[in-house]
Amino acid sequence: MIPRSDLSARATARPPRRSLRALVVGCLAISLACASGSRPGGLDPASAGQTPVPAASGVGARAENAVESMIIGTVVGGQMGGMYGAAAGAVLFAVYGFITGDIPFDPGTASRSRRRGATVQSDPIEEEIEEEITRQAALEDEIEEELRRQEHLLEGINRQEELNAAIEAEQDARVLTEHSDDPHAAPRVPFERDLPDSIFDMQQREGESGPILQKTLDADRDGRPEIDIVEDARTGLVLSRAEDTNYDGKLDTVNSYERGEIVSRSEDTNHDGQPDRWVSFEGGQGSRIEVDRNFDGKPDGSMVFEGAVLAYEEHDTDFDGRVDRRVQYDGARRTRETEDRSGDGRMDAWTYYDDREVPIRVELDTNGDGKSDVFEYYEGPDASRLELVRKEEDATHDGEIDITSYYKKGKLVRKEVSDPELLL
Repeated sequence: MIPRSDLSARATARPPRRSLRALVVGCLAISLACASGSRPGGLDPASAGQTPVPAASGVGARAENAVESMIIGTVVGGQMGGMYGAAAGAVLFAVYGFITGDIPFDPGTASRSRRRGATVQSDPIEEEIEEEITRQAALEDEIEEELRRQEHLLEGINRQEELNAAIEAEQDARVLTEHSDDPHAAPRVPFERDLPDSIFDMQQREGESGPILQKTLDADRDGRPEIDIVEDARTGLVLSRAEDTNYDGKLDTVNSYERGEIVSRSEDTNHDGQPDRWVSFEGGQGSRIEVDRNFDGKPDGSMVFEGAVLAYEEHDTDFDGRVDRRVQYDGARRTRETEDRSGDGRMDAWTYYDDREVPIRVELDTNGDGKSDVFEYYEGPDASRLELVRKEEDATHDGEIDITSYYKKGKLVRKEVSDPELLL
């Protein structure tokens, strides 16, 4: 049997041990409650996707760290000294955490209260800095965009100037090519600069004989093209090419093609909106020119070329629709000129020229039978200083000369008559 004195001693020792155990459990419960109260639901607000609640700064932050330190101290003290050790560790670690603001065994990080307080206090400044950085970045983007726009605009202006210069150079070359200083030379094939398709606006449509491709170039972007080219969409051969040679917004020249070779060209030389000069081409060279001198829309003069030189020219000088003057050439030299001086629609005067193109003889048809009956002979150093020296007349219109008159310095000096009755 156990002595009564021992039983009394054991009974007396148990209450303090139970009280201490209750004290430790209570401290742990309070610590856990405080720790869980600082983080709702026991979760880190940042990891839970919630807006963090600013932690208390100063004493509140130290108290929070003291609670977390108490938990660590309780665990460490319990392992080392049981219930007494747990109680002592809880008290010591709590005091350490409250005084220093640090958590034991976490040397790599500063006090959570200080970190949180600094974060909370620096958030407005950081946000303002971030906003300023964002504004600066947006401003830089706007500046870069404006610089790119200005650069693009300058490139467009440079391209436009280069294109205008090229077109003007083309026009100068065209004038030199098409219009020779020799009036007796056949017109040359128009100069056409080969322009890249990339500068044209293209549209395919159905033409009278099949699909065609229309290419237009509006260099100054005024809505009125300077060049308008029509091609056969199937073969790629050019059918027509119209151009605005003086850049007034009107197409004033039109070239027409057959099998890719130019055959005719119309020009509006006075820029009134209708053509007044037409050129025909054969075998790659000019063969005929027609002109409208009074600009009524109808040709009143023409020049025909053979072997690249002028063969003859015809004119309607009174604009009645009938040719009343014809000049013939031999090797580009004028040899004879035929005229309708009476205006009855029949040629009645023929002028012949020597090798210097000086008139030496004029034949007239005075009765309108189509035969010459008066012959005038001239002499002189040039066409501006000619003198009539002799005149022969077929007064009876039988093909024989009846009267011959002689002149000196423009005055009649002698007359020979086959039949004196002709003078009556």
